[in-house]
Amino acid sequence: MSDNNSSRKVSLKNKIVLALIPLLAWLLIKFIGITQKLEVRNLKAVEDIFNQKGNVIFAFWHNRFMLIPYLYRRLFGDRESVTLISQSRDGEYLVQGLKYFRTDVVRGSSSRGGSEALKKLVNEIREGKDCAITPDGPRGPRYVVQGGTATLAILSKTPIIPVSYSSSRKKILNSWDRTIITLPFGKTVLIFGDPIYPYIDGRKTDMEKLRRRIEDEMIKITEQSKQLVEAAIK
Repeated sequence: MSDNNSSRKVSLKNKIVLALIPLLAWLLIKFIGITQKLEVRNLKAVEDIFNQKGNVIFAFWHNRFMLIPYLYRRLFGDRESVTLISQSRDGEYLVQGLKYFRTDVVRGSSSRGGSEALKKLVNEIREGKDCAITPDGPRGPRYVVQGGTATLAILSKTPIIPVSYSSSRKKILNSWDRTIITLPFGKTVLIFGDPIYPYIDGRKTDMEKLRRRIEDEMIKITEQSKQLVEAAIK
């Protein structure tokens, strides 16, 4: 067999895998989401902004990415949204999967294409789209908010809504972020934090203070969601 034929077969196999895995993941996530007994806290904080024709930046931990696209569509319907996905090979599977959740994507990270991705995200947000971002991704440290999220909020002049959830039935992967895979037929508690505004009375918030406020709120609501789930299953 010639090298060209081998290359074509490998390429075809990659295309098939790239088409199938995101589709199967989308179907599985929808199934898992539908089977959850869902409890949502502080949804009014988000709805108040939406009712004023505003948009937000949702900030959530890297290890809780799984259910966010599904929950966003379940709670907020057909709103336009965009998310930041790394330029890694694994990121391509996420890009394809997010198409099923009708979410636009900007590719980039702190290590590859960061400044260009930031500019694109700012433009998308200014057009009225909600943005989803993992402040501790793509390489960590886990549960440490990086400065890019604060920068994005300041440049786009858009409030940040921290969001986190915990699930009663789950599997935790042995990855750097301890990725949480929610399992079917459990209880999930989703909590929205209070809005964090990058400008107060027209004055820009200090970058480091803004970063710490985001981190503190995300840690707080993550712990609250854990406690609520644990109390529910006792």
